[in-house]
Parts: sequence; structure tokens; C-alpha cells
Amino acid sequence: MSDPRPDPAALLALPTELSARIHASMTAGFDASLIARAEAIAPKQFDAVRLPLVHAWLRAQSDPAAVWARLFAYRDCVPTPRVREALGDDLTDALCSANALQPSHDQLRASLRLMPFAGLLLASDEVDARFDPVMGPGATTFELWRAIEITDSPRVLDIGCGAGSLALAAARAGASEVVGVDLDPRAVAYAQFNAKLNGITNARFEAGDLTAPVAGHRFDLVVSQPPFVTQPPSVTTTTYLHGGRRGDELALRMLSELPPLLSDRGRALALFDTADDDALIDRLTTAVNDPALRIVAVAAAGLGADQQALGYASTSHSQLGPDYAAAAIAYRDHLRELGIERTRHVLVLVERPPSAKAPCFSARVDTDGARLHDASALTELRQALDAAAHPDAELLQLRVRPSPHALFVHERSLAGLGDDRLRVRFEGGHASDRELSEAAAALIEILAQTDTLTEAVEHYAQVCRATPEQVAASVARFVRESLVNGLLVVSDRRDL
Repeated sequence: MSDPRPDPAALLALPTELSARIHASMTAGFDASLIARAEAIAPKQFDAVRLPLVHAWLRAQSDPAAVWARLFAYRDCVPTPRVREALGDDLTDALCSANALQPSHDQLRASLRLMPFAGLLLASDEVDARFDPVMGPGATTFELWRAIEITDSPRVLDIGCGAGSLALAAARAGASEVVGVDLDPRAVAYAQFNAKLNGITNARFEAGDLTAPVAGHRFDLVVSQPPFVTQPPSVTTTTYLHGGRRGDELALRMLSELPPLLSDRGRALALFDTADDDALIDRLTTAVNDPALRIVAVAAAGLGADQQALGYASTSHSQLGPDYAAAAIAYRDHLRELGIERTRHVLVLVERPPSAKAPCFSARVDTDGARLHDASALTELRQALDAAAHPDAELLQLRVRPSPHALFVHERSLAGLGDDRLRVRFEGGHASDRELSEAAAALIEILAQTDTLTEAVEHYAQVCRATPEQVAASVARFVRESLVNGLLVVSDRRDL
């Protein structure tokens, strides 16, 4: 079978005027808004199921942006005259020469994927595991980008950069220097083309295994979305998809290479799936193997084994035929053999403590549903964990307040059975909902109304008809637990 993929080196060699015309498609309407409207059609369905409806909607549009979307986002065949009208003869011919547009009777079909992301337009391969594609921005890319904060012009490293999505977004957002590394030389060529396409000059890209190309260098921010799919023996390895027999081996090896890369203020963010079990934080701590670093895992709901098997099989067999059925069964049997019935979707933070006296720790925080923390929520969590790690005497120097995302819910039996319940519910999946005892609810209300924890201890002692010394330890324990689970947030760190 011949290689149907575009030639990224040929794309990189396109004249600047033609690259500029590709980028100008965004201002002509081929943008995130158009993609969002298309994605709202039959969401969460396999492409083989939903794309006919997406194609029909786009074919009904008369503007050139719909042609760009049909070709480069949704794999539709478009009559050749319509393509030439929308793209121009010279760009159409150049893309055909680069194998990015391919003839099909009197129509053209794109093997090149173009997607808007973070104000950029990014080129990559089609998602077809049979040909080991170079990946552009996908769902996990958007998730990880939401958790990234670019401040103080950091030096940024993107490990496994693919087509350069996160690296180029960081460069555009204000990073002083960005390096992207990827095992696949085609990925490096794509990333270089995307830098040219978007006019970005402060990013460079190198080919090599994980961190090998940047050995001896240090970075303020390291980001990575490593492959994490389990690999059955009967399934051919693909660079972008498989992370090892269990799925997380490559991600753990990447984490093991982080410590020497982090600067004095360095931190790393990685996003991947792993088995849902009690050993998660132990696996991460063992991989990083550096007691001078903090490790925080924010774990959201992942997929069950059946959903994983169906989704992974469809990446290679999008027509959902007999080969798809065989691959789905192979994935499901492999997961069953490994004892993996469900995964967790994990955002891993590895960082150096902010000061010499700040404690080091490892912590796992579970969230409701599949929503992970964004940058602001992650900052709140880091502050909370930092505070919770201090001894009681230092902890009680803090000012804390109930989370602005937490709501009290009082459930009362209409039958008068006397089984009232107090719960706290979190808006937007910021933390896990839970029941509260009457004592916990009373303490939360006191914390909401007092200025300092010292005052809260005194008020709570009065409620309990005890002395402050008698309740201080229990208040500290409750505050520590509530900081970790998101019920409380730090409002004043004082001198800690």
C-alpha cells in the first residue's frame, strides 16, 4: 500500500505567499467558530457515523470557508473546480505536488489536516493509525492547554510535540524560547512548517527519543501529552498512539527523565490515561524518583474497557468493518488480561517547591466526571496542597475561605422521617461532591464568617463547649482535608 500522507518537507518549501494564503483562510471564516458548529453535529459519535451529516451541512454553505473545512477538517471530496475557486490554481497545484491534495475522479480529497488552535492554524496528517500519522491538536491538546499558564517569559519544552501544537501556542503566548522534540522526523518538519505558517520565530524543533535532544538543558516549563494506548500483541505499533503493553510505560519513562530538565522555578505538566487503581501515585513517584520534587496527580473519570476497545480500534478501521471488529475484540481481550476495567484521565504536575522551606509531597486529587483543572484551578490546588503540608501551628496561621464553587445542599425528607442530609455540591466539576456531618457544616459556616483561623478555633470551641486548645487539632485536621479536597481555598498565606 502506497503512503498516502502529505510531504511536510514539500509544505515547508512552499513560497511564503502561498503559506500566507493558507493562513488567511482563518480570517475568511475557516476558524474555531466554524469548527465548533460542525462539532456540535452528532457529538461523541464515531466519525463513520457522524461525518455524513457534517458533510451535508458544509455542502449547503456557499462560502469558501466551507470548502476549506470540507477538505482539511472533515475529509470530504470536493469537485475540483470548486477547490480551485476557493484556493486558487497555484495553491491547489502546489498542494497536489506535496500530496496534500489527491485526485479522485473529477474531485479532490485532502490528506492534509488543518485545524485552528489557540489562535493558530496548524497542519498535520489525517488521523489514521495505519500510516502512523503526525498528530495536530486534538481533545487532549485543548485540555492540556487549558491547564498551562505562560507567565514571566519562560523557557518551554514540549516533549513529543507532534505537529508543534503546544510548543507554538506557548511561543505565541509569550514564552521567551520554545523547543519541541519528537521521535518522528516528519513531526519536526510539520512543526517547522507550522511555525512558518503562523509567523513564529522563537521556536525550534529537533528529532530524537523523548528528552535526548535537550540533554544538559533546563526549562521553566515542560509539557507533554505522551501516547497512552495499550498495545495488544496482534496490533502493529504506532508512534502517536501506543504507550506500551499497559499503555502508560512511555509516559512513566518520560516522567523519569524530567528532574534534570527543570530549572530552579521549573514545573512540568503531562496529560495521559492510566489504569484506575490505588497504585497511581506510587507509579508516578517511583517514575520521577526525586524527593526534591512535588508530584500532584489530578485524576478525572476515564473510559471503561469496552469504550476503550471500540475507540482504539476505530482509529485504524474507521469504516467499522470486519477488521474493526477483530481489532476491538483484541483490545478488549488485552485489557481484560491486564485486569484494566477502567482508566483515569490524569493531569500530572511535577515541580520544584517555590521556596527552600516549602514542603515536598505527592498527592492525588480526584475530580467528578471527566473535567480536569484549568490553570486557575490548578494554581488554587497547588496553594492548598502547599498549605496543607505544613504542621498544625503553621497551618493555623492561614486565612482560608470556602471555595466559591461549593454550594450547601440541605436534603429533607418530605415524609417527615427525620433523615435530613447535608451535602456540598461543586459547580463545574471543580471537586467531588460529598456529604457533610453537622459538625463539619457548622465549622464551614464559622470559617466563612471569621477573619482568621485563630478566630474560627475560638468560635468552634464555644459551639463544642470546649477550650480552643481542645479543638485546635481537630480544626487543623478538617482544614487540611478540606484544602486538599477543594472545599476550602487559601485566601492569605501570611508568611508561609
